[in-house]
Amino acid sequence: MKKILIMLLVIALVFTLTGCGVKDNIEKKVGEKITETIIEKAVGDENTKVDIDGETITIKGTDGGEVSLGGTKWPEVDYLPEFKAGDIISAAKDGDGNVVIILEKVEKKDYDNYLETVQKDFTEDVAQMETEEFTLFEGRNGKGNVVALQYFHQDKTFTIIGKKENQ
Repeated sequence: MKKILIMLLVIALVFTLTGCGVKDNIEKKVGEKITETIIEKAVGDENTKVDIDGETITIKGTDGGEVSLGGTKWPEVDYLPEFKAGDIISAAKDGDGNVVIILEKVEKKDYDNYLETVQKDFTEDVAQMETEEFTLFEGRNGKGNVVALQYFHQDKTFTIIGKKENQ
């Protein structure tokens, strides 16, 4: 009898915990749907589509334009080498291939190595500056794509901005 009672209590506990997970999942989905609706109304175009997937918000316009915000993965971009050090805290990409990637926990040597790689391709219209607070590089490649790199020494954050030349 005790074994049956214990077994029933264990089963009830499992269903309760599973139910909590389902409830949390439903609340998350409802919250995402509300946020999507608010963004769609704020944009002012009822045909604009908003998709929230975890921490990434993707907005697709009726004109074919697309913007993704808040991702923590390197975006698909063919004109910039991937930076593999540090942690991406935000990555945004629009439908034209322009990107903004913000990273933290980046060591200066990793920034310097990436800068050296980028400087091989982005050799035109180069501008560089280094202050006590930050280091900045901007350049254009032969295809007209532009990159701006900014590294903040004290908090070890790194911002990569890429502007793809429209063909």
